[in-house]
Amino acid sequence: MLRFALPLGCALWLCGCSLPGVARETATPSATPATASPSPAAPSVSSVRTVLAQLGLNIHARPSATSPVLGVAAQGTTLTVLQQQSGGGWFEVQGQTVTGWIVSDPALTAPGLFTAFNSQQLAFSALYPQSWTFAVAGTSVLFRPQQGAQTILVRTATSASAFGGAPPGYLSSFSQQEIVCGYTGTLVEYELAGGSATPSPPVPGVTSLPLMADIGLTFDATHAMDLSFEYSAQSDLSVFQDFYNSLVVPYPLCEQ
Repeated sequence: MLRFALPLGCALWLCGCSLPGVARETATPSATPATASPSPAAPSVSSVRTVLAQLGLNIHARPSATSPVLGVAAQGTTLTVLQQQSGGGWFEVQGQTVTGWIVSDPALTAPGLFTAFNSQQLAFSALYPQSWTFAVAGTSVLFRPQQGAQTILVRTATSASAFGGAPPGYLSSFSQQEIVCGYTGTLVEYELAGGSATPSPPVPGVTSLPLMADIGLTFDATHAMDLSFEYSAQSDLSVFQDFYNSLVVPYPLCEQ
């Protein structure tokens, strides 16, 4: 299975750190976007973005990291996009109490509405698309759309060796180092080998699709996690990226 870790933290994201003495936008249970209409000048920009950054995201007075911070949007907050800066580096957004600019880094926000998953037993939380659902089975959680065959499978164990190696029937096509909430791992992408039979899924309910991505994380000597994503087109990988960019675990590097 692929090994990967998500990138996050104050040191990594200058515009994602909360500051004292500024207004704070908070997530609402209904994940309802702000009421302002998107600007007609930017029709290609999604009208709503959800904050993925665990530390929250600074809302600036102007599209510059050195401009005053007007507020901090907490993880899970939905912001209405008013326009995108020419060149694509910043979004002008409106929250419940603040209007300003956020950096357009896709690791910090994602288009659309999300629902929060939080499990003390499995020791993690994450955001998944609002149109999806989930099922918990022992030490695993399966996330899937209400319609469609994509799946995100999260498994926890005492060590990475419990997850096994590459899935049968798939060949590795790409890998790169990633940082997930402070922990470094390897993101591996696989393709279904030509002419091979559809491989057996790792757990019941998972549909084996032409592409698979996998990340393995080791937090300490007795805690590990594996995240895998079954998908059909390369463009679908952003669903998985949004999920792991929002992952929160109660271990030192993530908490820092």
